[in-house]
Amino acid sequence: MLSLPGGVLVSIARSALSGAGLELSAGEGRYVLPFSLRIANAMIGPPGKDAVPVDAIAAGWEPSRLFSWLPGHLRIERGQAWIDVRTSPVFWRPGKALLRAAGVGSDDFSPLMPSAGSWSFAIDSAEVAWDDASSGGPGRGTAALGRLVLPIPGADSPVREAVLTDVRIQFVVRGDTVQVSSLTGRYEDAAVEGTGEIARISKPSTSKITFHLKIHNPLEGRVATLFNMVAKNAKNANLRITGTLLAPTGEFQFF
Repeated sequence: MLSLPGGVLVSIARSALSGAGLELSAGEGRYVLPFSLRIANAMIGPPGKDAVPVDAIAAGWEPSRLFSWLPGHLRIERGQAWIDVRTSPVFWRPGKALLRAAGVGSDDFSPLMPSAGSWSFAIDSAEVAWDDASSGGPGRGTAALGRLVLPIPGADSPVREAVLTDVRIQFVVRGDTVQVSSLTGRYEDAAVEGTGEIARISKPSTSKITFHLKIHNPLEGRVATLFNMVAKNAKNANLRITGTLLAPTGEFQFF
């Protein structure tokens, strides 16, 4: 492995990633002791779609992780952002798996997202673990977002976007569906909470997002201005989020 040319190493990595539904282009490959392959300055993305530039992709085998049964390792880095995947020994058919991410924002995926009216997000940290991924067992996870910005396209809406902060999410991954059992955060000075679902998450362009969020005590703080502009007698407000994973939109509902 140490003697193989960089181009051959890139080809090995390309074949391995294709099994996971990812396409690797460009890149400078090298072997790293003891059992790792590192590709620098690469482009990665779904086959036939725009690719995302990354600083490095590292894949390998870590014997010390056999005790936790997660020796397979894949890590993607871009600036301060990273995505880290650890799996049981059979990488292409994992039983146990752990996915973590930190510092990931919508800017990192800009080649894949629509340019007009797009949403944005900043993931501080996220983690999801599967005990039996190969047989379709559920994965349980949590995520913390510093910011979630959703466009509000409705012509009668007094604001053009909703900015949620301090977002905390608890969710379960079942097959191709993410079920969110709890989402909490802040909208202006008001607390927000709710539940939701993302169906067909592996196909972002055709996925279906449905979230129902309730704004608590909307007549307090800066959010009260929004109520005064829309309905003097409104006592409650919901924020409904629909659309696809690449282009979700929000809608305020007052009652």
